[in-house]
Amino acid sequence: MTTTVNTDRTAAVERLYAYYENQGPYRCALGMDPNSPLAATALMHLVSDRKILSLAKVGCVESDDFVYMYSMEYLDEELLETCCAEALEDALSRVDPNPNHNFSLASVVFLCDAIAPTAAAKLKKTKFHKDYVKPESGWADLRLAAVEIKPGGRTAANPLGKTLLNICKAAL
Repeated sequence: MTTTVNTDRTAAVERLYAYYENQGPYRCALGMDPNSPLAATALMHLVSDRKILSLAKVGCVESDDFVYMYSMEYLDEELLETCCAEALEDALSRVDPNPNHNFSLASVVFLCDAIAPTAAAKLKKTKFHKDYVKPESGWADLRLAAVEIKPGGRTAANPLGKTLLNICKAAL
């Protein structure tokens, strides 16, 4: 699978990459395979204090956000399914559902020249949720967003991905 280089799309990836790079705990990396639409990743593992009534520290809480940025000319249903499966498999392999684990998010952003109407409809309906049960704890969810990189371009997101669209608007 070869992707054609679009300077607008490349600039959008660079801006979104820079946004995550400036967010502190994200470890960012640009895609290494020129034949893959995966343009960049931003991975975050956050550990914070767990407190009771904001006073007494009683442990820690762990959360993750695994962001996958895909760049492509045209997002169709087949490419949507392939990229989502690839990102979700990688994200779930990184989850450590230990007793301190609170949640993990697999966040997939598609930066495209065009989005097929059928792909946009499917993206809006795509859901994934996994609960981890004792001795593990926490849950994992999938957030999806797609943006056409052109003035007045179409956007699409699943219910959890609406925050990704806000991030894209801020970064792009």
